[in-house]
Amino acid sequence: MAGQEDGQEVGGITGVERSTDRAEQARQTMHALATSPDVFETFFDQASIGLGLADLSTRYVRVNQTYAELLGRAPEDLVGVPFSQVLHPDDRDRDRSRIALLLSGQEHALQAEERYVDPHGRTLWVLHGVTVVPGADGKPAWFAVSAQDITERRRVEAELRALTATLTERAVRDPLTGLANRILMEERLRSVLSRDARSGQTTAVLFLDLDGFKAVNDVHGHAVGDQVLRTVADRLAAVVRPSDTIARLGGDEFVVLVEGATQDAVDSLVKRLQTAVGEPIATLDLEVGVSIGVALSHGGESDAGTLLGLADKDMYAVKRRPRPAP
Repeated sequence: MAGQEDGQEVGGITGVERSTDRAEQARQTMHALATSPDVFETFFDQASIGLGLADLSTRYVRVNQTYAELLGRAPEDLVGVPFSQVLHPDDRDRDRSRIALLLSGQEHALQAEERYVDPHGRTLWVLHGVTVVPGADGKPAWFAVSAQDITERRRVEAELRALTATLTERAVRDPLTGLANRILMEERLRSVLSRDARSGQTTAVLFLDLDGFKAVNDVHGHAVGDQVLRTVADRLAAVVRPSDTIARLGGDEFVVLVEGATQDAVDSLVKRLQTAVGEPIATLDLEVGVSIGVALSHGGESDAGTLLGLADKDMYAVKRRPRPAP
């Protein structure tokens, strides 16, 4: 009767019985397909991924056409070849370790992205899988090997990583000089001050503003002004320590972040920076000076914004001071 649930009699046969019959029929069908040589041969030969069968010495006894094409060889040429031999030399030791895990029973199947090398030396990336095929006694008897060409996917991923790295770098670098920009400077300064709060160290911020730069732009134009800024950036980089951070905040303003600072070291650095920046730029037949303001934070006592503000204020105080006649 329509609407009756499984388990109720319908024409003398319950729903449970029908379900059991269907499951049994499905099992019989699957068994027939699995044990049919024709089905296996068709699946093996026409698979869109590379398939191979190897003995326990890892030597191929059979591969399909797709597998052979990956390596640029005929299927019969691979018979008797250890499957580790088609791998890139740098990947072979890892593959031997994986095979040892399979033979010891610690793993049943393993898969990894590895490199194949064809007879012409061409390298391609594949998703290389190895699975243990047991014999009638349940012990390992064969290795089933599979390979999917993922070279294009790896290429696209590498391009995306490179693009991401480039975009990330551009986001924190001044495009004219290649120095850190304000975003990166403030991020590093916050990190250093946080560390100083734990270690008790001192950090110095030097705020630099070029003297006479406006005249360079007004008289010689912005292209020459850009050359001056790049030259100044190179000179600053040549004077500071590798551990110091230089940033261009915009226009003709630069900042130098000095970690693990002492007053004497900072005073010495200020003099060296003034000397370096003030050297004539021979290629442009001009020169600029620099005013440098300094602010120090002991044990992370100041936040980044406050420290930069103090250095900026000190720079303007320096700029207002009378300069000795040349």
